[in-house]
Amino acid sequence: MSLQPAPRRAEEVDEDDFDLAIEPVEVVDPGELPHPIRQVVVKLVQGPYLRADQHQKLWAVLEANEQVVRTRLADLYLDLIIDHEARLAFVRHLNVDNAVKVIRNQPLTLLDTVLVLYLRRLLLQRSHGSVRVFVGRDEMEDQLRSYRPADRADKSGFDARINAAISKMDKYNVLLKATGDDDRWEVSPILALAIGADQVAAINDELLRLAPATDETEDDA
Repeated sequence: MSLQPAPRRAEEVDEDDFDLAIEPVEVVDPGELPHPIRQVVVKLVQGPYLRADQHQKLWAVLEANEQVVRTRLADLYLDLIIDHEARLAFVRHLNVDNAVKVIRNQPLTLLDTVLVLYLRRLLLQRSHGSVRVFVGRDEMEDQLRSYRPADRADKSGFDARINAAISKMDKYNVLLKATGDDDRWEVSPILALAIGADQVAAINDELLRLAPATDETEDDA
């Protein structure tokens, strides 16, 4: 008769009884670009834009490696737009056949569109060189209220749509909050680049067409 060791209960098992060899997992980075250039590409894709005064190091990397960044973005069907004088850059979809849409376009309501055109006009009228352009909530509200249909009795509802339009411009950095004033913003210089004269003319034509039946609904402009 032989004696067999009695099995120990789970709570009696000492952790030293196990010899687990945990091998470190080697992380392989197949990327070819240096990290600073990758960070520039990612920032541009994330949007809405890259400004030298907010990201000085990334801007320096972009200027030193513009062609490399442009090529990498083109591989993603994106076109790099740079204004060296205004010191800002952004991307938009590359206009080529079979291009895949990479960045999401934000749909605009009628009031959103009117506000964008108004802000762009202010930017072009008031901007001289490096002068920054600011706008107050009251100015924007006065401009948008002119699009309220005469037969619309719901004034509070229309005012809510005006506030929503201003909030959207703030959210997407078209309006940049001015320090110490909740009702005043800097107009982003990106508008002068992002919307060309031909686009403005086409939008104005469409607004004139819609003017007799202006009714701010949830339809996109």
